[in-house]
Amino acid sequence: MTEKRNESVRKVGEGIDRAANKPQYKWEFAVINDPEMVNAFAVLGGIVAVYTGIFGPARDEAGLAVVLGHEGAHALARHPAERMSQGLKP
Repeated sequence: MTEKRNESVRKVGEGIDRAANKPQYKWEFAVINDPEMVNAFAVLGGIVAVYTGIFGPARDEAGLAVVLGHEGAHALARHPAERMSQGLKP
């Protein structure tokens, strides 16, 4: 099951990479094994991770594309950098 999920995330991630057309981003898409966590996140430079708990609600690759695309949009909008800078303010 884990290999199938990794393959789905890789496949969908490659589509997001092509659509984003940002060669300066080093896109990486990862699966974190935590079936209780229904979440995903992005960090600077195009690293996107999903927890295995998201696969139930996502249901299929189309749903997974929504989740990964949403997180990829955060990375492209540099939201992780904004959040980091907000955390540094006194």
